[in-house]
Amino acid sequence: MLERITNLLSYHPEAPMIFNTGEFLFCFIIFLSVYAIVYKHTVSRLLYVLGFSLFFYYKSSGWYLLVLMATIFTDYYFSLLLYRTKAKSLRTFYLICALVISLGVLFYFKYTNFLLQNISNLLQQPFSPLDIILPIGISFYTFQSISYLVDVYKGEIEPRESMLDYSFYMTFFPHLVAGPIVRASLFLPQIRQEVVIKNSDLNYGMYFIIKGLFKKAVLADFVAQYNDLIFGAPGTYSGFESLMAIYGYALQIYCDFSGYSDMAIGIARLMGYDLGVNFTLPYNAASITEFWRRWHMSLSLWLRDYVYIPLGGNRLGKWRAYLNQFLTMLIGGFWHGASWKFVFWGAMHGLALGLHKWVSGDNKKKSTGLARAASIALTFHFVIVLWVFFRAETFEGAILILKQVFFDMDLSYVGPFIQTRSLVFFFIIFGLSYHVMDNRYFQQWKDAFRDTPFWFKVLVLLLVIQGYIQLRSESVQPFIYFQF
Repeated sequence: MLERITNLLSYHPEAPMIFNTGEFLFCFIIFLSVYAIVYKHTVSRLLYVLGFSLFFYYKSSGWYLLVLMATIFTDYYFSLLLYRTKAKSLRTFYLICALVISLGVLFYFKYTNFLLQNISNLLQQPFSPLDIILPIGISFYTFQSISYLVDVYKGEIEPRESMLDYSFYMTFFPHLVAGPIVRASLFLPQIRQEVVIKNSDLNYGMYFIIKGLFKKAVLADFVAQYNDLIFGAPGTYSGFESLMAIYGYALQIYCDFSGYSDMAIGIARLMGYDLGVNFTLPYNAASITEFWRRWHMSLSLWLRDYVYIPLGGNRLGKWRAYLNQFLTMLIGGFWHGASWKFVFWGAMHGLALGLHKWVSGDNKKKSTGLARAASIALTFHFVIVLWVFFRAETFEGAILILKQVFFDMDLSYVGPFIQTRSLVFFFIIFGLSYHVMDNRYFQQWKDAFRDTPFWFKVLVLLLVIQGYIQLRSESVQPFIYFQF
């Protein structure tokens, strides 16, 4: 028993704790059991959740927990300096110092090898990458801390005097490792207020957890097994098989990331907290602008408020607005990964956003009927073609995949594919068709689930878990956005 407890409390780099593991489910059930006792007492609740959040991050990232704690400690004191200092020049100096430290840590872990590799390529020298491992969630919590500091600097929020409150905000485990990027203005007021957990919170919390688990553990992880085959050997499969992998990855990345967000929102809801919304059927967008209002909304809003607007937004004329938008998406692409393919991905989205604004001009009228359907289809295929560069191991691999689709399309593979990969084909059709349904149906399903008895909710959860066990690969699939 002692050995099992020690094993449970220890960090295992080959098996980090994530939401879709039995280990997390076991720990979370114990956590909730105690939480039900302490949640009405503010300080006890904050200390207890903070302790579990630090334990959760340790189980996910090991001793990189110290990097997170150093970030919290540094930015907490900088926020107090920003608030208490009256001289604007000195406040600006403090903000710059805080941003340099936070972004410097992020740059070291995420971009050092990328920079050194490119310098070596320019000098035509051999390159051996440094042994630097990216801490899970560092991009998310760095952006969150930056938004907090900037909001304090601008006077939009007051910093928390309590280190406990700020640590709770930064480490709240549902959103810690893969978002949403929770804004201080939304979350800080919830920290000290009385937590009242209603039946609706419990019902909707379970609904989002089950939906997220189904998306991630069943749909995304199963389709990923096929996608990995195709993207692992680009150019060796037929055009149709490659096309199915492109559609499959479109489903995988959506279900993987939105599934995590759903579980995070659901877990927080069970605890009486609101994390907002992060996805609203993004593949149903009729333009690239609308897509970014529906996809990873917390990141889109962050880039708008802390990159696009500080660059000048649309205040300096139309063409400068296009440039600012392009630069914002370029930065967004680079944030996703230390590779030129991510820079290209961001640049193409930036160009598409500018082109859409230029073509649409001041026309705010929404298209309807066939025109909207055509716009949705065009936007969707533009997005998923760029997902190829997001998924492929190299830029050259992405080009090979697309060449197979455009120049080696043989429809004779359709029948054998459906016969041998019937479940993959069904999941792709089912998952992507989900986006074209009227949003009213989802609300009706959510309300219907709310009204079912508790035993039925547990049964649905067990069925999803059983589906995951039946369809999983040999190892647990980490969330895609853990790499960012």
